[in-house]
Amino acid sequence: SQAGAEIPTTKPEWREWAKQRRASLDWESTSSAIRRGLLDWEGLAAARTVLIYLPMAEENNIKPLVESALECRWLTTRTPRTGQVLTVHELGGPLEVHPYGYLQPHQSAPEVHPFDVDAFLVPGLTFDLWGNRLGWGAGFYDRLLAMARPDAPLVGIVPADLVVDLLPADVHDVPMTHLATEEGVVETARR
Repeated sequence: SQAGAEIPTTKPEWREWAKQRRASLDWESTSSAIRRGLLDWEGLAAARTVLIYLPMAEENNIKPLVESALECRWLTTRTPRTGQVLTVHELGGPLEVHPYGYLQPHQSAPEVHPFDVDAFLVPGLTFDLWGNRLGWGAGFYDRLLAMARPDAPLVGIVPADLVVDLLPADVHDVPMTHLATEEGVVETARR
């Protein structure tokens, strides 16, 4: 950090900090390293049903995992046009473009209950060592992850440059059990 620079304290300040840091990252190389780490991680190898995200710009692209040799059922989220609840759907059928510009399963894709997911691979702007996640602020993932099985790993996908010591967290925020960076997959301090 720069001498004299203010350390962020609020969620909006941390979001701004993360957005500035993200602009200079090499997403292709960090994505490739994160995918290799996930393929080496026993937690992913053991999962039968895995929720993955379809990346937006300036997010790690882990979608090539779907073409890996892993024997699992791949799922992803669908964001409603209105309302506050992400739904989980099988990946592999037709996709459509959400009004915000990212791809998601067509509404006809079979829906899966979050309790049936064995591992969640979760995007975010920044994460801390305790597993706290800061997203874009709509709370979609927190509501979804609150419905996960207690034993399902929640893996924050994040470049190491965006892992900080401690983020502000609210009671409804769902912490990650693991972080996947280009250095590998590790349990969070909360775990």
